[in-house]
Amino acid sequence: MTLVDMTPQFAPSALTWTLPAKAYSSEDTFAQERAKIFTKNWMLFSWSEKIPNPGDYVRGTVAGYSVFALRGDDGVVRAFHNVCRHRGAELVGGASGHCGKLIVCPYHSWGFDRAGLLKRARDFGGDHSFDPVEWGLYPVDCAEWRGLVFLRIERGGESLREWLGAIDTMAADYPLEQQHYFMSKDRDVDVDWKTYGDNYLECYHCQTMHPGLCASMDINQYKIDVHYDEKFFHLHAPARDGGLTRGLYFYRFPVLMLNLYDWGSSIATVEPLGPGRIRHINWYFFTDVSPEKAEANRQSAEWSAQIVSEDIDIILGVQRNLNAGVYQRGPVSPKYEHGVLGFQNMVRDALADPAPAARQVAAE
Repeated sequence: MTLVDMTPQFAPSALTWTLPAKAYSSEDTFAQERAKIFTKNWMLFSWSEKIPNPGDYVRGTVAGYSVFALRGDDGVVRAFHNVCRHRGAELVGGASGHCGKLIVCPYHSWGFDRAGLLKRARDFGGDHSFDPVEWGLYPVDCAEWRGLVFLRIERGGESLREWLGAIDTMAADYPLEQQHYFMSKDRDVDVDWKTYGDNYLECYHCQTMHPGLCASMDINQYKIDVHYDEKFFHLHAPARDGGLTRGLYFYRFPVLMLNLYDWGSSIATVEPLGPGRIRHINWYFFTDVSPEKAEANRQSAEWSAQIVSEDIDIILGVQRNLNAGVYQRGPVSPKYEHGVLGFQNMVRDALADPAPAARQVAAE
């Protein structure tokens, strides 16, 4: 059952309320989110074309852990914590690169193969021997989906396709595999990941904040379908005459955003850096990345990035007020903000909020 299927009546005396303001700036809350949300879910990490050949790697951070994904000799992408088993040095540096047949630690030259197995403990001394599996690199779950690379810190559980659920089927006829990376726009922002999610999952603000979006789509028919059990949101509105072609828009809890078109895609995620801090990561892919299309593609990407900028401009102020302690909580609109409520209830459930009475449900 989805949240939007449940339609209780609301009276002014029975308002539904947001998460408390302190949840958006609390170190303790963020520590729980890291352990119970960010390590347990699949997180968007890279794209397949960035590591096409055996030995190619990309390095980054997931849930605060330094990790890297590496294409093996068998063509499979695997991921590991960026930690040498000897004395804890970081094994690879830079955002991306290529390693030889061995990943060689820059500290004491221990070497690991592309499958993560220990192959040498250089000049260790004594009669010690190290089992190559037992002393291999610490693995991280890794899977590719249609040209995108996802990681999960806590191993086991749902496969990536199971985690994506109906998104996998609904997006099946969009040509992601034929789309190629064009540009990215990443920015570090002083807002909490939940502040960003709250904003993304309602269009109550669209007519006030997004003139370009309103010119492209019929915002009066904008809908957000909350698929609570599968933890994703389907956002949709018909295009106006002269607007964009058909599109498919998803937000998969906690931080995956997929905006898919026949001719390109805007793929975004949020890397939580701490309470009240995120890195917003947005990649733009197009089917045609020829020089002749470069300017049109750039304009399309900048149009999309402008909408994000408009959102960030307002929610920076929201976050400052959440931090200040005057504002404590606010009412949730049953007409426009059922997506916000669904998102916040997913947070509550993931953190095992002991106050189930707060888990009210709004109608669309």
